Amino acid sequence: MIPFTANDGTAPQQSERVFHLGYRRWLDGLRGVAILLVLGCHLGLLPGGFLGVDIFFVLSGFLITSLLLEEWQSYGVIRLKQFYLRRVLRLLPAFVVLLLLCGLSLVWLPSAQERRERFRAMVVAACYLSNWPMLHRTYLSMLGHTWSLSLEEQFYLLWPPLLYGMLWLKLSRRHIIFLVCIGIAASAVLRLGLYYWYQSRGVNQAATASRLYTGLDTRADTLLVGCLLALLAAWDLLPKSQRFIRWTGAASLIYLVYLGYLTRTKIHLDPQFYHGLFTVVALMTAIMLARLLAAPAPLACRILGATPLVGIGRISYALYLFHLPIIYAVGPRCAKFCAGNWSLCYTAFISLTLVLSLLAAVLSYYLIERPCLRLKDRLRPRPAVVPLASPAAEPLAYPGSTQTAA
Repeated sequence: MIPFTANDGTAPQQSERVFHLGYRRWLDGLRGVAILLVLGCHLGLLPGGFLGVDIFFVLSGFLITSLLLEEWQSYGVIRLKQFYLRRVLRLLPAFVVLLLLCGLSLVWLPSAQERRERFRAMVVAACYLSNWPMLHRTYLSMLGHTWSLSLEEQFYLLWPPLLYGMLWLKLSRRHIIFLVCIGIAASAVLRLGLYYWYQSRGVNQAATASRLYTGLDTRADTLLVGCLLALLAAWDLLPKSQRFIRWTGAASLIYLVYLGYLTRTKIHLDPQFYHGLFTVVALMTAIMLARLLAAPAPLACRILGATPLVGIGRISYALYLFHLPIIYAVGPRCAKFCAGNWSLCYTAFISLTLVLSLLAAVLSYYLIERPCLRLKDRLRPRPAVVPLASPAAEPLAYPGSTQTAA
C-alpha cells in the first residue's frame, strides 16, 4: 500500500521538501549498459539487446518527470515553452547532423530509385514519424533506429502538458498516480488485444511486431512506468524501511539474471513480449532504480560508476544516433575485402564499427552537444519569482539528463 502523507494535494506547500535529483553517476552508467545492449543487438552479438531501448524509455520517463516536478515544487508552475526549447537544444543538433550526413550519402547511391527511397526515409525521420510504419510505408534502412526518437518526441508532446494540467487542476496525488497506473495497464492491454486481433486477421508476425513494437500507444507503458517512479520519488512516497530495501535488492538481482537470459535468447518477435513481458521488464527496471534511489548499493554504484561505463553513458545519445548508419556503411565493405573468410570479416566488421561509432559519438558530444548543453542550461528556471517552497539543494547539475536512446 502506498504510504500517502496527510497532505494529499499536488500544489506545493511552504513546508514541503523540494525533490532534487541532482547528478547521479550511476544513472550515466546505466545509460552505458543500455547503449551497449543496443550495440550488441545490432552487431548480432545479443539477440535481445533491443531491451536496452526499454531501459532508456524508463530512464527517460523518470528523468523528464523528475525535472517537471522539481520545477513545479519550486515555483508552482511548469514553463512548457522553456521545457520544449531545452529538449530541442538537447536532441536536435546531433540529429540534424545525422540527417545532413545521410543527405551527403545520396551522391554515392547508384540508382535514382535508391536515392528517392533514402530521401523519403530522411523526411520521415525528420518529421519524427519513424515509429508509424503502417502510416508512412517507407523502408528506413540506416535510419530505422530513429523510431525510438520519434516515439519519445511524441510522448514529450503529450505527457508534460498532461502532468501540468493535472497539477494545475489540483488533482490529489492519489488520483494522479492512479491515472498513470491506468495508462500503464491500458497500453499493455491494448498491445495484447491488438496482437491477437492482427493474428486473427492473418497478419504475419513481422508486420504485427513492427506495429506493436514501435507504436506510442502500445509502448507508452514503458515510459509511464518511469513517470510513475518519478512521482513516487518526488513526493517522498517510496518506502525507506529495511524490508523494502532488502526486497528491492533481491528483486534487482533476480531481474539482472533474467535480463541476461532475455538478451541472450529472445528476439523482439517473441510473443511473450506482447503478452506482457515488455511491461514486466519496465517494472523490474523501475524497481532496480527505486533500490538505487532508496539506498545505493556500494557494489552496484562501483560497477555503474566505473569511468568507462559512465563515459559511454554520457555519449550514449550520439552513439545511438550514428552507430546504425556506420553499420550499414561498414558491413558491405568488410564483406568485399574479406571475401571467403567470414570469421575475419565478422571480426573486422565489429571492430571497425565500434571504433568509428565511438569516434563519431565523441566528436558529436564535444563539438555539438556540449556547446548546446551550455546554452540549454540558461533556459533552466531561475528564482525570478519567490519560490513557494524553499529549495534546499543547489540547482540541478545533471548534464543532458534526459538524453535517450533508442
